[in-house]
Amino acid sequence: MLGFLMWMVSKIYPYALSKKLRRCRNLLYTMWIRNFIGDVGENSCFCYPLRLQGGGSKRIHIGDRTGFQPYCVLGCWERYGKDECYEPEIIIGNDCSIGEYCHITAINRITIGDGLLTGRFVYIGDNAHGGLSLEEAETPPARRHLTSKGEIKIGRNVWIGDKVSIFGGVTIGDNVIIGAGSIVTHDIPSNSMAAGMPARIIKQL
Repeated sequence: MLGFLMWMVSKIYPYALSKKLRRCRNLLYTMWIRNFIGDVGENSCFCYPLRLQGGGSKRIHIGDRTGFQPYCVLGCWERYGKDECYEPEIIIGNDCSIGEYCHITAINRITIGDGLLTGRFVYIGDNAHGGLSLEEAETPPARRHLTSKGEIKIGRNVWIGDKVSIFGGVTIGDNVIIGAGSIVTHDIPSNSMAAGMPARIIKQL
């Protein structure tokens, strides 16, 4: 009986209609949330929901025709805790596609070139909670000072697979492929494929 009821609902509310309604919702959502971001280019879109963290969303700059899938997080941290202040910046180029549940967080600077494509659950962060000292280890992680090893630079036409993590001080060249599940802690030159934990070059394109 329940199966028949759901079949009837599917005829009244087909999947194609649900996609059209989601597109309309995302269009309205984009028109609203872009008011809280520094710059958003033409025809860029944010799928609901997007989370903005750190109080520095006006320091985020996004190019034209760039899309964010649902549940992305953009953290641009001007302040953390009571006395930590930063001057972060996140710059994302044109024609980028950011997958679901991706997390981009900066206290320094993250620059992403045109044509980036990511899978799901990708983490790009130039900061960490504290260092490796014993004194800090005895402090709850959420109360440790934020530190950064440097800015992150990602070139043009980069493809980042699912569940990749990219940390501070890393430069990724143009036309790079990063295999799923990789942890990137060192520079990756242009025109190469890298994978592993930590990521290593496995092929030159």
